Amino acid sequence: MTVKEWLKNKILRFLGIEHLSENPNSQRLTFISDNDDIIMAEIMENKTWYIGNSSELLNLYTGQEVFGYYKNPLYNRNSRFLFWGLSSSECDIKRIHCGIPNAIITTLVNAIGYPDISVNNSAAISLDAIEQNKKLNDKLLNILDKNSFKNKYNQEQMPLTMVEASGAWKIDIDPDFADYPILQYYEAENVEFYEKYGKVIGIVYKDYYKKDNKDYIKFEIRRIDKNKDSVIEHELYRLGKNNDLIKCDLSDIPELADLKPLRIPGLNRILGVPCKFFHNPIYPTRGRSIFSGKIEMFDLLDEIWSQLSQTNRVSTPVEYYPVDTLERTKNGVAVLPTRYNRQFIKKEGVPDGDGNTDGKIETTQPQLNYNQYIEAFRATLDCILTGMLSPATMGIDVAKKDNADAQREKEKVTTMTALNIEDSEEKVIKELCTLLLMVQEYIDTGKITITDYDIVVKYKDIATPSFNQNLQILGAARQMGNISNKMYVDLLWGDTLTEEQKEEEIKRLEEKEKSDNFNLNGMFNNDSTEDSTGEDLQE
Repeated sequence: MTVKEWLKNKILRFLGIEHLSENPNSQRLTFISDNDDIIMAEIMENKTWYIGNSSELLNLYTGQEVFGYYKNPLYNRNSRFLFWGLSSSECDIKRIHCGIPNAIITTLVNAIGYPDISVNNSAAISLDAIEQNKKLNDKLLNILDKNSFKNKYNQEQMPLTMVEASGAWKIDIDPDFADYPILQYYEAENVEFYEKYGKVIGIVYKDYYKKDNKDYIKFEIRRIDKNKDSVIEHELYRLGKNNDLIKCDLSDIPELADLKPLRIPGLNRILGVPCKFFHNPIYPTRGRSIFSGKIEMFDLLDEIWSQLSQTNRVSTPVEYYPVDTLERTKNGVAVLPTRYNRQFIKKEGVPDGDGNTDGKIETTQPQLNYNQYIEAFRATLDCILTGMLSPATMGIDVAKKDNADAQREKEKVTTMTALNIEDSEEKVIKELCTLLLMVQEYIDTGKITITDYDIVVKYKDIATPSFNQNLQILGAARQMGNISNKMYVDLLWGDTLTEEQKEEEIKRLEEKEKSDNFNLNGMFNNDSTEDSTGEDLQE
């Protein structure tokens, strides 16, 4: 039994029937011999482009050339003619990776940022209820902090879900290790989802072990049993010669010997949260990568950049040295000068009419067209960013090409992409935090009494102006009397000041206004007295 057969058996157990995600007679499957291999190949390809290491890219496409293309030769035939695919069989070539895929993901993650997460029971009006709400909020933030959630969110879950199309959080209970729920993120290649009526009813997490030069795989099945209990089961298999599975006892791996099945009565939830941002019509449970449809363009960028590098190298000045002027070895062989990235060519000295040999060193440099590669790179990059990001968000100077209105319109693309991701991520975080609080109660009391928490997830505004812009805009509105001092302070400082500091700032502004009005009134009164009397007050 192979890994794929094992997973199919699990589908039969979960759903009662084998439910296929697509029509087996679909025309799309005409030239596909193994659909699962294609899914895994896409995940690894997207991840390698995100990593952005030229050696990893070369290794990936070399492996594809040797092994991968033969599994689905007709389906993959276009990939064989990509720059990285063709160049994998070349030796004397300099390949350069531009790093744009990683920059796109990093820019999006930074633009979205880390949200404010809290427990907010709006119905809490009594002092006891407010205090209870504060305790829950502190408990949640403590769990997240102990699990380094912010770091895992920014560096694992957010970027990898965008790149690999899916992934999943896993919540573990280990009293010997910690007195709080343990949070881990599993990448797309190590997790499988099973759905019924569009709802995930089972998640399988895959972990790999090695002992005595034998490879093992542990399947951790998390599911809902009879729509009322949450169940965790473990199965260990050894990988055979042809990747077939041989069932083993958990005790074969000492660290797994104490693992027991777990059933939590009354918890109608899986102890795990799937992560998916975009819908994939071909693989609905897998989701769609933000790199979907962009890989060929990334490859073209690298090809252009590598050609530009080669052009730069070819344009290196060439120096011609007369043979007679060169130093020679004991055997009489001329020794050429050695300098980094310079080319030296010998030339025979030609005597003139007086018998003197020309001893001048000549330098030549070819005139090559760099601009064609620069323009091609820019056009390709614009095509890649279309519908995903504004060039300005990437830090690319567009001032020479677009006016202010055009730049603002392009920025809307970034905003729409970020908002779509935030909407999906908000649901993930709410479900995850609810589960963490429920599991914490189970760890503390051995039961679960609260199954719903009012989790608030608030992201920053993508188009938020800078402090200086706010100061200018709000200052003008305040001077014109369009907003109060309280509103001015709230909008200007937001959450950066405490309520006490805000009250002090409002008091300071009001005292300054009174002082300014007093001085202004005094000036007007003096002018009025002089005008009415027509003479100086001392006189």
